[in-house]
Amino acid sequence: MIATLILKTWHDRWKSFLGWALVIIFMTSIQLTVYPTIAQSGAAAKQFIDSYPDAFKEMFRMTDYTSGSGFLATELYSLMLPLVIIGLGVTWGAGATAEEEERGTADILFTLPVSRNQIIIGKIIAALVAMTILGSITLINIEIGKGLADLTVSSVNTLYATISCVLLGFFFAGISLILGSVSGKKGIALGGSTGLAIVAFLFFSLAPLVDTFDYLTPINPFQWAIGENQLAEGLDAIGMIKLGIASVALYCGALFFLNRRDIRA
Repeated sequence: MIATLILKTWHDRWKSFLGWALVIIFMTSIQLTVYPTIAQSGAAAKQFIDSYPDAFKEMFRMTDYTSGSGFLATELYSLMLPLVIIGLGVTWGAGATAEEEERGTADILFTLPVSRNQIIIGKIIAALVAMTILGSITLINIEIGKGLADLTVSSVNTLYATISCVLLGFFFAGISLILGSVSGKKGIALGGSTGLAIVAFLFFSLAPLVDTFDYLTPINPFQWAIGENQLAEGLDAIGMIKLGIASVALYCGALFFLNRRDIRA
C-alpha cells in the first residue's frame, strides 16, 4: 500500500518535479559554462574578487574563488542548490496532508483501509526520493561538465557536499510537513517553512559579521549543511548526522500531530 501511495504522489507531482529538475540542469550547466572564463582570467579574477567588501566575501564564503572547489562552493553550493532542493522539499511537504484537506479529499483518503502513518510515510518517501534524484542529477551534471569546463574538483567531496544539501532539503521538508500536520493549511505549511529557511539562511550569512549571532550558529541547519566547505575540506559527518536526526524527529512529530487531529475536509 505504501508503494501505491508513493506512485500516486509521483503521478500527481511529476510535472512539478520535472520543472525543478530542469532548473537544476540549467543552473549547473550555466555555472560550468562560466568557469573557464574565470579560470583563464586567473590573477585578474582574483584581484576583482579581492576588491569586494570583506563583508560581502564573508557572507558568501568567497575563498579561493578561481579554483574548481571554491567556484562551485560559492556559485552553486552556498545558495543556489540548497534553495532549489529546499523549494521542492517544502512544496511536497506542504502538499502531503494539508493540500488533501484544502482540496476536500482528506476524508476519502483517511477512510481508505490504510493507516494515517502509512499515508504520511508514503508521501515522505516520495519527497525524499525526489530530493535525492535532484541531488543525483546535480552530481551527474557536474561529473559530465567538469571535464568539458576543465574544472578540477574531487568527485568524492562533491558527493559529500551534495548529500549535505539534500539532507538540508529533508530538514525543511520536515518543517513543512509538521506545519501542515498541525494546521491543515497548505499556505501556512509552505509559507512558514519557506520563511524559516530564509531566516536561517540570513542568520547563517550574517553570523561572520555580527558577533551576537554566534550563539545561533551551532543550531542553524545551514551551518550543519554548508558551514564547512566540504568541496575543499572533505566530509563533515557531524553536520550530516545532525541534519539526519533533526529530520527524523520532525517526521515523527508530523506523524504524532496528524494522528491526534480530527481531520475534516
